[in-house]
Amino acid sequence: MTAYRLDRVEGRWGNFVLRATELHLQRGKIYAVTGPNGCGKTSLLQVLSLLDRPAGGRVTCGGERVDYDDGSAWLRQRRRIAYLMQQPYLFNMHVYDNIAYGLRLRHVPPAETRRRVREVIERLALEPFARRNAHTLSGGEAQRVALARTLVLDPDIMLLDEFTAGVDQRYVEMVEAYVRELNATRGTTVVFTTHSSSQAQRMSDHPITIVDGEVRACDEATRR
Repeated sequence: MTAYRLDRVEGRWGNFVLRATELHLQRGKIYAVTGPNGCGKTSLLQVLSLLDRPAGGRVTCGGERVDYDDGSAWLRQRRRIAYLMQQPYLFNMHVYDNIAYGLRLRHVPPAETRRRVREVIERLALEPFARRNAHTLSGGEAQRVALARTLVLDPDIMLLDEFTAGVDQRYVEMVEAYVRELNATRGTTVVFTTHSSSQAQRMSDHPITIVDGEVRACDEATRR
């Protein structure tokens, strides 16, 4: 089953051009996107998030072509995706409420919201901060809260941009293990960017590299 198919996709941001001639990403896999600074890793996630409309080509998500002009269909596809940006913004409220925000927006029942928020808080060791204002946290603490806010949505697809950047080393293993568990138990498709070759190898057998704006899948499985 296909999570994404990008055919002759071209994205433009100022003078930068990202090209994905043929990229197939399978459901339930973890993909590591690597490449030098400025190569387009974040730009690729922007395309996969469906937030940025490519200048050309065709994007298919979950077997359905993305129609950016059909607002209701676009929103339905978007809600299958959770996107952790490289510099996420936390709201000026308690950590608990930050994590619960997306669930409340989706009208998840209160009891289910409490259960899911408690679970992710426990798994990412955020109990000491749950009732603190998010704007008082350190950078690494804030990153874990932003990740929790993403994971709690239980999406079909997770896009994670440098998801352990700034996280204290003692928590990196915990964060990585939780992401891998969600992939293994719920079949969540994960696409993450990283500057760390060791993290890419630990987390994924499906590498994607970007060279001079050209997106290249490095294993044949992504092309089937």
